[in-house]
Amino acid sequence: MEEARAYYNEKARNYDSPFDCLGFRVLDAITWKYLEPYLPKTVNSLVLDAGGGTGRWAIPIAGKGCSVVLVDAAEEMLKVAAEKTRKEGLQHMIAIEKGDITKLGHKDQSFDMILCEQAMFLFKKPERLIKEMRRVLKRGAWLIISAQNRYVQCLASLSENPKTENVDRALRLLLREDYSTMTKDHEVKIHTWTPNEFRTLLERNGFRTEKIVGKGTTMPLRISTEVFMKKEYTDDLFEKILQFELAICEKPDALALAGHLQAIARRQ
Repeated sequence: MEEARAYYNEKARNYDSPFDCLGFRVLDAITWKYLEPYLPKTVNSLVLDAGGGTGRWAIPIAGKGCSVVLVDAAEEMLKVAAEKTRKEGLQHMIAIEKGDITKLGHKDQSFDMILCEQAMFLFKKPERLIKEMRRVLKRGAWLIISAQNRYVQCLASLSENPKTENVDRALRLLLREDYSTMTKDHEVKIHTWTPNEFRTLLERNGFRTEKIVGKGTTMPLRISTEVFMKKEYTDDLFEKILQFELAICEKPDALALAGHLQAIARRQ
């Protein structure tokens, strides 16, 4: 995990810059659609943003009236989160903590909801993470957590005109004999799961899965990276892609097509 912390500390100041691109805006819209309805409505509710980085989700969650504890291991990411929190005037709603999300300094059943978005992929064996989420989450409360889909990762590694070595690597990715990394300069491995593996992981660790939704069915396999990363695009294109994504994202037999998986699971 030291490699991951170094990576995020280095990227912290520019971490948020890609999120106004077409592809990320679509993914964020789906994330929020399947997060916002599960936010606790009771007074003084407390939400854990596990691996919350620069506060991309802590801030809108606090804007809905929930107190948030944002925990992350990367100091520079937390500095950005603190600056954004002050700018939004939400210091009284968001507590920022440096820590290990697999070993939290909070009592059992402390939180009314947990969000763990884009963090589980850092763990080859995430059992400890899921067990810790269950420990600090109140009984009957919601865990919203995402995972990278192995099927799409290995298919995305193939080019339009694949060479033998490309196909061989795709097979190794599928069999978990090899891993993609965050960048060429950082050996931060991206760990992936199939939809069934993701569901089984949650359910054998004390969660009942309400649903798993797919995010990014149109990207990266169907729409090019160049289009995905566009910062200039029409509202109509954004709305049409989002409309398609939302039409397919809850279909269980389409989950294998999605680059990201988002589970809504209740703590037993």
